[in-house]
Amino acid sequence: MSTPNDRALRGDVAPGWEPVLDAFAAIMSRPEERGAGLHVIHRGRTVADLYGGTDGEGPYGPDTRQVIFSASKGIAAACLAVLADRGDLDFDAPVARYWPEFGRHGKSEITVAQLLSHQAGLIAPSRRAVLADVLDGRPLADALAEERPRWPLGRPGYHAVTWGTLADELVRRITGGRLGEVLTELVCRPRDLAISIGHPDPPPSPVHAATRVPLLVRLTTAVFARPGTPLWQAMTVQGAITEPPDVWVRRPETLAGQLPAANAVTTARSLARLYAMLLFRAEAPLIRDRTQSAAVRVRAVGRDRVLGLPSAFGCGFALPSRAWRLGSPTAFGHPGIGGALGLGDSRRRLALAFLPRTMPADALSDVRHRILLDAVTTVVGP
Repeated sequence: MSTPNDRALRGDVAPGWEPVLDAFAAIMSRPEERGAGLHVIHRGRTVADLYGGTDGEGPYGPDTRQVIFSASKGIAAACLAVLADRGDLDFDAPVARYWPEFGRHGKSEITVAQLLSHQAGLIAPSRRAVLADVLDGRPLADALAEERPRWPLGRPGYHAVTWGTLADELVRRITGGRLGEVLTELVCRPRDLAISIGHPDPPPSPVHAATRVPLLVRLTTAVFARPGTPLWQAMTVQGAITEPPDVWVRRPETLAGQLPAANAVTTARSLARLYAMLLFRAEAPLIRDRTQSAAVRVRAVGRDRVLGLPSAFGCGFALPSRAWRLGSPTAFGHPGIGGALGLGDSRRRLALAFLPRTMPADALSDVRHRILLDAVTTVVGP
């Protein structure tokens, strides 16, 4: 197979899924695309396993491992759902039950579900943070525990980086281990998933990330994420992160850090399999149906105080909204600023992972996602 610009495509699609192959080929024919992987599972069966371009060192393939930015949140949310399924975590309990210090300064009634659905109003500490505290996680968690909620509960305000810090500390208070460690031990190692959060220093090689931030993204950021705005505070943790995401995320210290909101590394195949395990009971199921329903139930919806668009969240999972276009009203998952997308769809019994190396011009409305999800709808219906 080849695209119009002779960029080789590799992989297979099941009979009837040719529209997805055509959509992937159309994406890879764009001159700006560098490389990508796509894996789709429908009703427990792989129906698309496609790769194109390069990973920067060789052909992009099934074993290419990539940093997925905020798509990491879906992985972390799956880990938290596993703890809930084991009875170690109650979504409806106050966070302070597990983390007593968190209950200070008007936060004693904030529930785990409210925290995980971006309602806690803790997008950054009020004082300027330092990068070492962000990468370690625990000093930043302590600082956030001393904060008052920035806004009343009810509407989401996207915690771009601190969501992972808060989730990690919650896991540590419950299990004694970091979220990345629990993810490895309870989720990935038993099921042979190539997914990790928090990596050795130096990290295993090679690890790839999206290419340079497009000019349009930089110009938009300069306008809408000016220093002092909620978006700037959330994305930079009050100025602690000073480099563009494509530069910052490649650094060994970033990959080694405890950043469940941003630094997960995975292959397309493993990410799709993770979402499939949240849906199907045939292959090493992760959680029971009732836990899955609780994890993806709408917990916060409305105009996002950080993003400025309507958003919706379950317990860590992004839900369909103007901010998160997931292709179906019953889908859940998470995109990332680099273009990565992982999702599951309860009604259509579908799991999908798309990992591109080219960062989109619009991080909240990646045209490639629309092209792929429209092709899936052509095959399985709305």
